[in-house]
Amino acid sequence: MTQLPLTISKARARLLVRAPFFGSIALGLAWVNAPTIATMATDGRHLWFNPDWCDAQGVEKTMGVIAHEVLHVVNKHHLRRGDRDLALWNVAADLLINRLLQEDTYVLPPTLLFDPDKRYAGLPVETIYARLLEQQAGQPSRSGNPSSQTGTSGTDNGQPDGSQTPGSQLDDANAGHDRSNPNGQEGGIVPARHWGEVRDLTTGHGKALSPSERRRAEHDLDVRIRQAAAAAKRAGKFATSLSEIVEAATDRVDWQDTFRMIFDGTLRGEVSWARPNRRFIQHGLYLPAWRRTGAGRIAFVLDTSGSIPAAELSVYTSAVLGILAETAPEQVALIQCDTKVRHVAYLQPGESFTQIEVVGRGGTYFQPAFDWIADTDYRPNAIVYATDLISSDTPRDPGCPTIWLTPTRGRSVPFGAIVAVSL
Repeated sequence: MTQLPLTISKARARLLVRAPFFGSIALGLAWVNAPTIATMATDGRHLWFNPDWCDAQGVEKTMGVIAHEVLHVVNKHHLRRGDRDLALWNVAADLLINRLLQEDTYVLPPTLLFDPDKRYAGLPVETIYARLLEQQAGQPSRSGNPSSQTGTSGTDNGQPDGSQTPGSQLDDANAGHDRSNPNGQEGGIVPARHWGEVRDLTTGHGKALSPSERRRAEHDLDVRIRQAAAAAKRAGKFATSLSEIVEAATDRVDWQDTFRMIFDGTLRGEVSWARPNRRFIQHGLYLPAWRRTGAGRIAFVLDTSGSIPAAELSVYTSAVLGILAETAPEQVALIQCDTKVRHVAYLQPGESFTQIEVVGRGGTYFQPAFDWIADTDYRPNAIVYATDLISSDTPRDPGCPTIWLTPTRGRSVPFGAIVAVSL
């Protein structure tokens, strides 16, 4: 266990008393004394800190930075970046986090990334990132504008309190960041570009997480968040703002995750000697293992009625590709249906496409798709119905596990499970 410096120990203990939720999450991280990190950074599993920098900040500001890192973790910024630029992702995340911390009267280092005009208040980090990217594309480089040659630390940045404006934040994001390997080569630690940096969670060898590893990390984090929230509620120190943060964080469940949980029993299995059953090796018995090989056949029904906008259809297109890539089904029957079944295509694992040619755009009836499934030789192991749940009929239970993939909230279904998607 890492021996923590006195400033860190006091700051962490004070945070646990002030905000048991933040403190509990912080205690669950692996604390790493890393002078080369320059300030402090996290990947959701580790929290790297420079002890000299923390001593210079003092206990109160160090506590604020720890809370900052915890908010990165709770919001899953280390898992949600995708292929976005790492430096700009940090700026977007900080604009979200630091406002919340300042409103909660935490003391933060003076060179914070802040949104003084609250232009990004209430927006998710992905939206903030997109707006910053648009702003970045529309503004000239600082190096080409002599009138803007000011520093980005201390108070020489246009903000009397030392905080950086969004413009200077974008300039910092462009300043030579190593985007190819943000966590350092071969697991090494590279300096943080600014305090409180968030980095992608990787494997122990510094490799990107596989989809299954990322899902496991999200699941484990959801458990930690709920446990920390429960502890804070028992202590009577769980503010409404925290409740909203926790609800938003733990509500980010990929439809693929729910698909697996609901249809886990539909996966086909076979006996395999490729990997012996390790449970019995210690007794000198080499027995075959039972290996699951895929999700069988899936019927994916696409609601092509006029009430489904193009943006929503693109989400469903991605869902079809996700099923093919993530669940390895034997086959997917892509059924387009509005008032009746308009088109059926059969897709195999490994197939890809850029868009679906939509057929229909009339009214909505659910039952015709289930009738088609019942009246043909196609016997799916699971049904996924992508729809806004607005229909002129009430379908009958097909007797097959069913997921309703929908952005609509507050509606019920006569059977199956609803998986909410974000557009």
